[in-house]
Amino acid sequence: MTLTKSTSIPSSTSSDIPKRRVNWHEALVCAVQIELRDYADLLDFRSEFILGKNSYRIDLLVIKKLCSQSILKKFAHIFQTHNLFEMKGIHSSVTINSYYKCIGYAGLLIDQLNNINKTQYTSLDISITFLTFRYPQKLLRHLKDERNIVVEKFYQGIYHISKETFITQIIVISELPSDENLYLRSLTNHLQDSELINRISDDYAKHKDSDIYTKYLNQLTTANLGTKGDTSMVCEGLFNLFGTTSEEVIAKAKQESDDYYLPQIDYLKNLLKQNNIAFDLTSLSSETNMSNQ
Repeated sequence: MTLTKSTSIPSSTSSDIPKRRVNWHEALVCAVQIELRDYADLLDFRSEFILGKNSYRIDLLVIKKLCSQSILKKFAHIFQTHNLFEMKGIHSSVTINSYYKCIGYAGLLIDQLNNINKTQYTSLDISITFLTFRYPQKLLRHLKDERNIVVEKFYQGIYHISKETFITQIIVISELPSDENLYLRSLTNHLQDSELINRISDDYAKHKDSDIYTKYLNQLTTANLGTKGDTSMVCEGLFNLFGTTSEEVIAKAKQESDDYYLPQIDYLKNLLKQNNIAFDLTSLSSETNMSNQ
């Protein structure tokens, strides 16, 4: 499955596009699972993990069943038995308060594990990962100036926090290399890189029956309905991401939520019709190919 440049479409205003809040948390949870899919048998993923009887929740808890087993993924380099993920939306970053909140959650998790399992977990059995779209400059300046904590760049987009109570890292998603972190790196509300779209499209075609891939693409396409550029996410790019035909898009959409997806589908159909573009992807592809000859 490949993408071709779409027929030129006039830019849509934000008022033309059906409104819906992007669930960046869900997209990030799915992206982490997909990035670690080669180790699925080794890991247990628990989203919105509740700490005891409190209302405290860990965004994502990744449990490594065999701690001695290596995971050859740069952002999983620090993984221990229990690995906490704190996730920030695209318009926020890791604040000083949220940083210490997660440190506190890690302490509560150790206490909970020891009470339930009657074992002796320590801080060495825990890792903390902060996933953020923005570089948390204020936080890192605070750690350096107020606590003399060293922040080291371990890899592109990955920063290790030394001398902290728990093994900790901060991942800046926009800095990650796409060759190793395709699904994390592609999370943006202005996806215009045709190479990334093609790669996600091709990979999704192999896993489109998996729930986490569908959820991820739901959020990604919602975030990019207003994207401008040569490769349009509201044209065949969107159809390619969801399936091989527009009919398949409708079928998947109906399974998720009629109230949300059907208005979007109507919007897309009308947009394509206004620009004399066939709604069926097969016809669309042939028309595009003819126009390029």
